[in-house]
Amino acid sequence: ETGKPIGLAHFRAMPSPLRGASAGFLDDLFVDPDVRGSGAADALIRAINVLAKERGWPVVRWITADNNYRARGVYDRLATRSMWITYEMKPE
Repeated sequence: ETGKPIGLAHFRAMPSPLRGASAGFLDDLFVDPDVRGSGAADALIRAINVLAKERGWPVVRWITADNNYRARGVYDRLATRSMWITYEMKPE
């Protein structure tokens, strides 16, 4: 309503070799703390879903912190939790 941005979603195509196609990856999702709970995160994720369909991506993936309970509540409503566990390795 004010013309002020209230959030952003940074996403991209990523290779999915076993599918023989590109898939989507959501790198970052941010909603201004003043408007959290307003449905803004839902709207951003749904917009990505529309773009994913237009681009032919079979899936969109993202990760979040285990203790990010508020965001996980949104994600649990809109997506299916995968069976994958994420690992990191830092160069030595």
